[in-house]
Amino acid sequence: MNYRPVFIAGCDRSGTTLLGDLLGCSPWAITTPESQFIHELLLHLQLNTFDTPRAATHWLLNHFRYAAWNLTLTTVELEQLLILDDPRATIESIVKEYVKQFHADKLNADVWVDHTPDNFKYYSQLKSLFPDARFIHIVRDGRAVCASIRGLDWGPNNAYMSSRHWAERLQQALIVEGAEAENCVRVRYEDLITRPHEILAQLCEFIDIPFDETMTKGGGLVVPDFTRTQHYLVGQAPKAEKAYQWQSQLSQQELRDFESYPFSHLFLKKMGYKTEFESPPRLSAPHILYCYTHEFISYIFNRFRHRRMEHREVARIKSLQETKTTAKLTHTRAFAHASNSRKVE
Repeated sequence: MNYRPVFIAGCDRSGTTLLGDLLGCSPWAITTPESQFIHELLLHLQLNTFDTPRAATHWLLNHFRYAAWNLTLTTVELEQLLILDDPRATIESIVKEYVKQFHADKLNADVWVDHTPDNFKYYSQLKSLFPDARFIHIVRDGRAVCASIRGLDWGPNNAYMSSRHWAERLQQALIVEGAEAENCVRVRYEDLITRPHEILAQLCEFIDIPFDETMTKGGGLVVPDFTRTQHYLVGQAPKAEKAYQWQSQLSQQELRDFESYPFSHLFLKKMGYKTEFESPPRLSAPHILYCYTHEFISYIFNRFRHRRMEHREVARIKSLQETKTTAKLTHTRAFAHASNSRKVE
């Protein structure tokens, strides 16, 4: 089956997962977990890194983001899906296996929704491989993104660094918007959670699937185990009160830090958000140095913890695959033994 891909993108914590979950409620759409491994796999295939499908299989089995999909394919089964000279067929085969395992009632769905936040970073690859793709840019007030992301063990850990991260992702998205005038649509997170019926109906028309009222309730995405805590609201109906909670979560200094970056200050206005300051505030050199130092120390500490979690996830999936392989061998041997016994009789 050739899927019609829909690539959602935006800054981290902007609602890409929420939107993917809502669209995935359609009987005609499949939403898979974040798929950073697909971006990297495409790079490897373009560079002819792998000599054989087995080499590509070994690489995938050691990739944390592939493990997060929880596919329990054996090594042999996965190797049979990989066609090195046909990347699209390879990707769609993996998606199809995911559908079989987690959405067996949607085998006829023909829209694949990928909500990986940095999809636009790999726009040229995705477009060349999927010329029929549609793109959705979801944008959220950068200060809300800052309030949401700073307490996590990945990403920027203070308002000054969050501002730059948000502006960089927004620039990537605006480039894609310009290149894909007919195939890219922008939606604001705040509009999605306050007017879900209206916004989802518009998006369904854009990606050419029927709108169903049940889509506003959520529950179209199987959230990977390791992200359940940070995505605890995914699977529920959008909560309008989340739109402006950041206003009570950020201090005045954090607002100054965020809006001090000229591009972020400009983008807030261009995206329709009201700024706290008329012009970008100026920060002292010692304060800027503190922000960079805080970011560096937090990154080192959090990355160490995140790496341990990644290794545990990969080991867990490998264990499940080994168990499945052993069970298949046992079943095959038992069947062969039974066949031989009947022949003797």
